[in-house]
Amino acid sequence: MIDNMKSCCRENNCIKCCLKTRMPLSNQDVKCIKRLGFNTEFFITSKNGWFQLKNKDGRCVFNNGFMCLIYKDRPEGCKFYPILYDKDENKAVFDKDCPYKDSFKISKRTTEELFALVSRLECERTKRKIINNSNKSRN
Repeated sequence: MIDNMKSCCRENNCIKCCLKTRMPLSNQDVKCIKRLGFNTEFFITSKNGWFQLKNKDGRCVFNNGFMCLIYKDRPEGCKFYPILYDKDENKAVFDKDCPYKDSFKISKRTTEELFALVSRLECERTKRKIINNSNKSRN
């Protein structure tokens, strides 16, 4: 897994990526964070089959206003930031709102790993929706 967080982010105490986040969570992210002792109700919001990080006071629940409290164990998508998947263009792009995006590069390997993550997230979402619909039809 590529970890894109560079020292420029930490050196400048930048938390822009944690503000009003809609970061999707993989099943592996959820397991990892639960192992840290957090209850899923604390950090997950579910929308249309997607698991996403919750926000509190306009930022990720794991950001205290200065830093990520689970940095070492943060979600996979956070490790790619400021690289995002542009669904319309089907390519990896930089988040236009990142003030340090020029300090990063998008390599072929990063793109491949990001696409694999997106594919896994979509597959997990589909499975959750099938299970949810199945449970609804039983009731």
